[in-house]
Amino acid sequence: MGYFCQRYMKEFEVSRYANFFLVGIDHQKANVSIREKFSLSDEQANHLIHEYRQEGGDGIMVLSTCNRTEIYAFANCPRDLISLFCKYSGNSKSEFEPYQNIKQNREAIAHLYRVGSGLESKILGDFEIIGQVKKAYQRSKDLVAHNAFLDRLVNIGVQCSKRVKNETELSTGAASVAFAAVLQVKDYLKVNPKPSVLLYGMGKMGRTTCENLVNQTGIEDITLINRTETKAIDLADRFGLKHLDLEHLQEGLDKADIVIVATGASTPTVHLNDFEDQKERLILDLSMPRNVAAELYDSENYRVIDVDHLSEIAEESIRNRQSQIPLAELIIDQKIDEFYEWLESRRVAPTLQAMRSKMEQWKQKEIVGLQKKFPDIPVEQAEYFASQMLNRITGQFARQLKNGNNLNNDLRTIHHIFEL
Repeated sequence: MGYFCQRYMKEFEVSRYANFFLVGIDHQKANVSIREKFSLSDEQANHLIHEYRQEGGDGIMVLSTCNRTEIYAFANCPRDLISLFCKYSGNSKSEFEPYQNIKQNREAIAHLYRVGSGLESKILGDFEIIGQVKKAYQRSKDLVAHNAFLDRLVNIGVQCSKRVKNETELSTGAASVAFAAVLQVKDYLKVNPKPSVLLYGMGKMGRTTCENLVNQTGIEDITLINRTETKAIDLADRFGLKHLDLEHLQEGLDKADIVIVATGASTPTVHLNDFEDQKERLILDLSMPRNVAAELYDSENYRVIDVDHLSEIAEESIRNRQSQIPLAELIIDQKIDEFYEWLESRRVAPTLQAMRSKMEQWKQKEIVGLQKKFPDIPVEQAEYFASQMLNRITGQFARQLKNGNNLNNDLRTIHHIFEL
């Protein structure tokens, strides 16, 4: 497979290099502390791309997210790309080696399409990554570090992601506890479309839930509260939300229609006597151990959903998503084949263009001779009939080349016959 791709890429002249590589790290091998070390800022990525171009490189894309940092580029071998990656991330090659992910040609193409389609995401089916792929490619275009190969590669990759999203259930349901909580909130909106929400706790679970609430529900009245007030203030400022200090917890609880508790304490932080107004409420307890007191679970006025129930919802969604992987992979394979068909068309196109140019010369000579012998024939009519014949001939050659079993021999034969 490697030789096949190498030969094809060289003959299609998509790059002066023979191989297309992926070099990087992701969440599969590296935990967050390692990924942080190898992440690239926009400025670092720009400098890396600039040096690659200065050294004669002719096609590169740098993708850097919280779960992966990857370079897609042409090179003779991956060593030069590894050197650039380590240089601009500030690490040594020995530090990179235990976590490295290196793929070549078709495997590199397949990896990018899997990434863009959510198959390589930390949460299976997360399609937000395709937006980051497009952003990474736009950077390459802005820095004039792209080529026809990358243009078509990313274009088909975006189409692939769209098909997987629309034709499979890879992204349906809640694949995390935080998102399962948001789905419960969405259900509540059918009863009360403009609720007041209090989110108590700004740890990882709380922050993720907050982001999902903002992005997925459209609720305007969201208040944040946390034991360390600065965390609530920072997150509230980021999303344009309200915040309260811990002294006003009861005030926030009384106002809220939906209470989300993600405090992570060892004992309950929300009790029945914290509420003066005993109106019906939805309470989501995202903590383990549970941080909503047992009497709230038993009260008729409160619908309390704990983390176990939300986990069951998430696990069921993940199982459903996993069942969609074969269908998604089939779509990806089809799109990879489509990309290679385009590569093959690039291989055939120069020969057909040269052949047509040669035949155009013959056509013009024949029209001149025809006019001398038959001066009454209109020039436009002669031109029309000659062009029609030329189109039929080149069309037949194109079909035969596409359907032939030995493209190399066929192209050599055409070059020999037409003295191209």
